[in-house]
Amino acid sequence: MHSTRPSLLSRFALLSLFLSVLFTLPVREAGAQAPITISKDPAQWALIYSEKINKNRERLKNYSWQYRVEVQENGRPLYIDHLDGSYGADGRVETIRLSQDLQMKQRHGLLLKAGQEAKLREVEAKIATLKKYIGDYVYMTPGQIVDFFGKARKTDAVGYDNALRLDAENVLNKGDSVTLFGDKSSAFPLFLAFTVPLDAKTGIRCEVHFRHLRQMGAFYGSKMEGEFVDLSPVASPKTLTINVESFDYVAKP
Repeated sequence: MHSTRPSLLSRFALLSLFLSVLFTLPVREAGAQAPITISKDPAQWALIYSEKINKNRERLKNYSWQYRVEVQENGRPLYIDHLDGSYGADGRVETIRLSQDLQMKQRHGLLLKAGQEAKLREVEAKIATLKKYIGDYVYMTPGQIVDFFGKARKTDAVGYDNALRLDAENVLNKGDSVTLFGDKSSAFPLFLAFTVPLDAKTGIRCEVHFRHLRQMGAFYGSKMEGEFVDLSPVASPKTLTINVESFDYVAKP
C-alpha cells in the first residue's frame, strides 16, 4: 500500500513559489508599512524560518564585524580578545585576532610560559568547539528545523510582543535541549538557548541574544554566553565561561 501523505521534499516544493514571492517583499523599517503577517501554522512557520536563516547567512557574507571575547575560569579572568570576524567560503565564521589582554599572567605569576601556552591552547580548543555548536544550532538545516518545530512545545514567549517560544529535547544531539524565541511577524530569531552533553564529564550551556539589522533584512548574535560545565558529582565543579559581544557590522569593500 502506498501512502498519499506528501513527503518532506514535496512539502518544500509546494511552498517554494509562496516563499519566493514572500521574501521579495521589502523588510519593514521604522515608520514603514505594517509587518508581514505570517501564518500561525507551526509547519509553515518552520519553512519560513528556515528560509530566513539561509538568506541571513548569505547577506552577512558581505559584511565584516568585530568581537569582544572575555574568558573566565571558575569566575576568574583568563584573557580578553578583540577579534575581526567574517564568513568564510565554508559558511563558518572566521576570526582574526586584533589584540589580546592576557590576564592569566597576573594570576599565574609563577606559571612557566610553556604552561601558559598549554592553557591557551586548551581554552582555544574549547572555544572552537563552542563556535561549531553555535553554528550548528543557529543554522540548522531545513530538515532539522522542520523536525524541531514538529516536536517542540509551543507557547507564547513571555516578555516579548508577538513572539513564539519553542522547547524541545534531542534536537541535534542525544541529550540536548533547545529553546528558541522567534518573532511571529518577521520570522527572525530573538533568543536561542541550548544545552548539550559532550561526554559523561562535560557539558555546554549557551545563550544567544539576537539583534536585527533591518536596513539589510538580517540579524546577528549581539551577545552570546557559553559555559563548559563539569558534570562530575563534585562539590565545586569547574566552569569555563566565554562571553562574546559582536558589533560594528560594515559592508566589505
